[in-house]
Amino acid sequence: MSPKDGREKAFAVLSAPSWANVLALDPENRVVLVNQYRHGSRDFSLELPGGVVGDGETPLEAAMRELEEETGYTAGPPEELISMNPNPALLGNSITTAIARDAVKTSRESFDENEEAETLLVTIDELERRFRGGGFTHALMLAAIGYFLAVKDRYL
Repeated sequence: MSPKDGREKAFAVLSAPSWANVLALDPENRVVLVNQYRHGSRDFSLELPGGVVGDGETPLEAAMRELEEETGYTAGPPEELISMNPNPALLGNSITTAIARDAVKTSRESFDENEEAETLLVTIDELERRFRGGGFTHALMLAAIGYFLAVKDRYL
């Protein structure tokens, strides 16, 4: 679909790779989170583990790779929870949130030289308290976690 009059208008569109993250649940249904330093905000941000979808990777593969790199956790087979357009006015990429169960610590974190993060495990009740209480400031995390909380009965 194009503008109603058929003419293309000039718009600023940013090119960015697609992203993926994962809501990983351990055997006790605790959620694996990272409190990660973000250079843009110059502050720590509580988030689901995630990052860029690499060349030749599916979003689900990227989500599981990021889970292991950022937390040292691995989990059972992922499934797509939700896929969104981060900002369709400016960005042509997507972000996919996977959900995976039976997450267990199997290795050490493997951070890039510019990454700094700590891993947290929170109950679903604690996740909801942090969600409602302003514990998440990253808009994409708010969207994914809010969606999960709305449909959590399908997964628990």
